[in-house]
Amino acid sequence: ADADADTTVTGNVVENAPLYGMQLGWGPYLRNVVASGNIIRQAGTGIVVSVVEGVGTAVISDNVIDGAKNGAIIGQRWADPVTGDLTQSTDTGYAHLTVERNKVS
Repeated sequence: ADADADTTVTGNVVENAPLYGMQLGWGPYLRNVVASGNIIRQAGTGIVVSVVEGVGTAVISDNVIDGAKNGAIIGQRWADPVTGDLTQSTDTGYAHLTVERNKVS
C-alpha cells in the first residue's frame, strides 16, 4: 500500500511484501495520513514513512507487524532508511509523526 495525502489506510492485511508492507509518503509528499488497524506479515520492512523536512502529519497506530525482516516502522528520506525502528521509543524525534500502540513480533 502507498499513501501520500489526506488518506486513511485501515483494516488491511498485507503478507509477503518483499520490500515494504506500506509506504507512507515519498520525499516531501506526505500530508494528513493515518495508518491504523492493519496487519502486516513477513515483509522486508513493515511500514516506511517519510521524515523529510516539510512533510505533513502522519499517525501510525494500533497495527500488528509480524516478521518484518528490516524493522517494523522505519523513517526514510526518499529510498534511504535514516532511523532505527520507531516502535522502540515513545518519541519518534519528528514533530509531524506519531507512532504508538503498534504490536511487533
